[in-house]
Amino acid sequence: MTHKTALVTGGAVRIGKDICLKLHANGYNIICHYNRSEAEASELKASLNKLRKNSCEVYSFDLNNFEEVRDFVEKIKGNFNSLDILINNASSFFKTDLVSHEESDWDDLMNSNLRGPFLLSRYCKEMLINCRGSIINISDAMINRGMKDYVIYSLAKAGLENLTKTLARELAPEVRVNAIAPGAILLPSDGSSQEDELLKEIPLNKIGTEKDISDAVIGLSKFTYMTGQILKIDGGRSLN
Repeated sequence: MTHKTALVTGGAVRIGKDICLKLHANGYNIICHYNRSEAEASELKASLNKLRKNSCEVYSFDLNNFEEVRDFVEKIKGNFNSLDILINNASSFFKTDLVSHEESDWDDLMNSNLRGPFLLSRYCKEMLINCRGSIINISDAMINRGMKDYVIYSLAKAGLENLTKTLARELAPEVRVNAIAPGAILLPSDGSSQEDELLKEIPLNKIGTEKDISDAVIGLSKFTYMTGQILKIDGGRSLN
């Protein structure tokens, strides 16, 4: 059996991990990028390779280091002889307002959420074209209404959504490019939100799960007449 291949950035933990697990269960080989989550990445690799031999490889690099991004893509070209899906999931997320931030905050948020996906799309372009593959970017359902105290993060995610639409035109018809915009899928990792307060803003009155996003990834992998779209998975929160 010939298996397709998916590259997932930030794939060792949280939503990224569930995406890796779901794609693997649907017959994909997995290339999992991580930055600091070495133990979790090693555990994921061992688990998936136990289920299907030589079906997962993991690589560490920092999306702030542009040379590492290019070198990484060169390394993976011979991994599974194809790349069918690039999922730009890795993301830094923390508060910055108009005044209280450092230059390094700007670099970290922009590089992980926007420039990293841009560079990976650039360097993976030929592999994706050869497979008539797709790119799925992970955005944020809240950015369109503005996010107080998260100005740089919001700018980066807004840029990612524009990148999604622009690449959908530039890479058509061979490569489809879409984005998923999660709402409250886990309580924010920076501890900034409380569940009771969030539920008041969500028409479906529940917090989402990683499965909601990984199911959407599988859907987008099969929607062959869809490109340039932002799929909101947020329980209706963005309606407010």
